[in-house]
Amino acid sequence: MQFRYNRYSGMPTASRFFKELNFSEFYQRHKQEGWLVNLALVATTVFTACLPVLYLLAPELFVLTIMLAILAVGITLPTLAFLSLGKIKIDSRGIEFCRLGSLDEKLYPWSDLTRITFLRNGQPSLEPNQLYLEFHRQPALVLELNAISKLNLEALISLALYFRPKVLIYPNETLSALGIKEMKLIDPLDFTELWQSNLEQRFASTNFIPLEQGQRLKQSITVLAQVASGGMSAVYLAKDDQLGPVVLKESVFSGSRDTDKFRKAVELFEREATLLTTISHPRIVKIFDYFVEDNRHYLLLEHIKGKTLRNFVDRHGPLSEKTIIDWGLQMAQILDFLHNMEPPIIHRDFTPENVIISEDAKIRLIDFGASSIFLGTATGTVVGKIAFMPPEQIKGRANRASDIYAFGGLMYFLATGRNPQPYEENVLPKDGPIKSINLRKLVDDCLKLELKDRTIRTKEIIDRLESLHRSRVSHAEG
Repeated sequence: MQFRYNRYSGMPTASRFFKELNFSEFYQRHKQEGWLVNLALVATTVFTACLPVLYLLAPELFVLTIMLAILAVGITLPTLAFLSLGKIKIDSRGIEFCRLGSLDEKLYPWSDLTRITFLRNGQPSLEPNQLYLEFHRQPALVLELNAISKLNLEALISLALYFRPKVLIYPNETLSALGIKEMKLIDPLDFTELWQSNLEQRFASTNFIPLEQGQRLKQSITVLAQVASGGMSAVYLAKDDQLGPVVLKESVFSGSRDTDKFRKAVELFEREATLLTTISHPRIVKIFDYFVEDNRHYLLLEHIKGKTLRNFVDRHGPLSEKTIIDWGLQMAQILDFLHNMEPPIIHRDFTPENVIISEDAKIRLIDFGASSIFLGTATGTVVGKIAFMPPEQIKGRANRASDIYAFGGLMYFLATGRNPQPYEENVLPKDGPIKSINLRKLVDDCLKLELKDRTIRTKEIIDRLESLHRSRVSHAEG
């Protein structure tokens, strides 16, 4: 989300210039252009020193000089007003403020935000003209409310509560007094991280222009914030008038519609939409709608609160044997459901980036962009992440056993915190968190490099994990 910010609304008056313009603040803001400020200061000093001498030597030039000085002030003040224009960008990191006349961009992170106060003449008020944002490790940020639209203000408050839910807002009644609906959207989980890496890996960099905050689609969907982007795709946090918080996944396909590349891109996106509409499982992300607007393709998806397994393991390290069994069983049940559909669905990208652990400690599968309906052993497109791909998938011949390999790679990742090595036989270390010989054997069976050796299927995986779970329970009770 970003918007223009102008502390002066309408045509500024001279009194407002002198009242509000702070030249020391201007100097600090433009320290990266210090040579220009220094030049102006030197020129002003020289000019002031020369005035008495000029009056004594040439009175007629003195009058002309004074007139030129007044003209210079008339030009300088509007210029300084222009330099006070700024752009505010709000994302998962915080509030980034950049003035148009400055090369300096300053980030105010959400993690440092402690208090939001509505002020009028420096005092808390229900009829404010300033928004005062206090931060833990840096000076406060003051925004003039007459320079911010109601929609942008509502979005700013909403995102502040989203990323910093315990921030103090005072007076709290000001929200309703300004006609701003209290936004109780989503808990502060790592929503952006669920999508960012997947998009960056799938699409190349292009001049993609994302949707603006507040933009409406289908007369019922409001874009709240862009949370991830990559190439010709973006993911937004949005609000549906009927469904509430949702995920809006957008793709724009460049090039001529007659090219194979364009048709393939559309095919991949429509495939994901088609697959999701045929799937109904409590641990798989739901799709609410698929539509095209202004030549942009959209998926309206269920918003799931949670962290990717990649993010979780990166933060907490390898998991315990008990957790690996529990989460592994849930992942195996998801794959078993997909593989036993008619026709079977091969996910082809069963990786830590596409599996999340939700708030209720349950595994959820969130991305189907690489999936396909199983069509035998015909050569297909190579899709996926190389560390979790067996040789037959790299050759474009993915099948159900390919997902089994990816499952084994995910179990390996949960146990070690590292990706499996591609093109190599990966074996769990004996000094790792997995002490059970049977669990290590299960992971090894899934990670067999050759397809002919990887004979294990989802049903057997589930049976063996359930047996391990029962064994742990009985051992604990005994």
